[in-house]
Amino acid sequence: MKLLNIVGIVLSVALTGGVAQAQSVGKIRIAEADSFSAEDLPQLIAYARAKQRGVEVQATALKSDDIAFQAVLNGQMDMGVGDSYEAINNLKAPIRNIYQIRKLAYVPVVDKTAYPDWKSLNGQTFVVHSRGSGTETMAQIMEKKSGIKFDKISYVPGSEVRVVAMQRGNIKATYLDLTSSKVLIDSDPKRFGALPVQDQDASDSTFYVSTKFAEANPRAVQILLEELLKAVKATAADPSWPAAQRKELKLLPDLAEKEVAEITPYFTRAVAAGIFPVDGGGKTAAQADVDFLSLAGKLKSETSGGLDAYWDFKPLEAASKAVGAK
Repeated sequence: MKLLNIVGIVLSVALTGGVAQAQSVGKIRIAEADSFSAEDLPQLIAYARAKQRGVEVQATALKSDDIAFQAVLNGQMDMGVGDSYEAINNLKAPIRNIYQIRKLAYVPVVDKTAYPDWKSLNGQTFVVHSRGSGTETMAQIMEKKSGIKFDKISYVPGSEVRVVAMQRGNIKATYLDLTSSKVLIDSDPKRFGALPVQDQDASDSTFYVSTKFAEANPRAVQILLEELLKAVKATAADPSWPAAQRKELKLLPDLAEKEVAEITPYFTRAVAAGIFPVDGGGKTAAQADVDFLSLAGKLKSETSGGLDAYWDFKPLEAASKAVGAK
């Protein structure tokens, strides 16, 4: 789910400008469950910087999280971006998370004239992004916490699409990302508002990797994680940094002027909300994810192996040590 309009690009083309490649360290094939947008700039910058250090990054946009996971499981891809916990659990897959890209940061918004609070949503329809998405899990958790039961949960992909549906009155309660929720509420603050929501550190998306690939290519994986950490730290220190790097590295060249103008305001909001963890998430993210999914009934918290059943912490620990030493 993207916070800015999606711009479909071929990564190999996007990273050609301004990047001088070093001696080859290896290649990483990454399965993405969506096309790239401006919110992905820290990730794209890391890809470009990793390429400068000799890591050939090849990212392919696939149709869904499930397809991306299967591509990694089948050996067609080396790493994936998205949600992997249920698949790892159900398939006992030799795949592990290694980096938290973004935390969930979605706002429950409603037509206040119909639903002024969570209790008023009992027996009503609530709309989320897709089946198995973070927004669906958040809705299920709020059912439990509020002591209510939705009549049904409906699926409408894309925050921007749900904004329009809310404005037209086609839907009346949903989760939206930070940017879209602000757009909706500002469009008619007397009609639209946000409901209270719990704080949490669970992941919107993570990097996961084939254990076989990680064992065979530790240097390439570590370089990528180092560059991800450096990109996020630089963004946290200066939210205008991603926009400047986009220009220097010639990333996302097809963004419209309106989208370019929104880059720094978006990262300013994202940094304030702590969406991009400067430490890569690690054990804090892993525990938050397991707790979050267990509360929603999607995982059993007593899974054998604990957090190590879902994460390999060694690559992030090595990258963090290397970045901290520089």
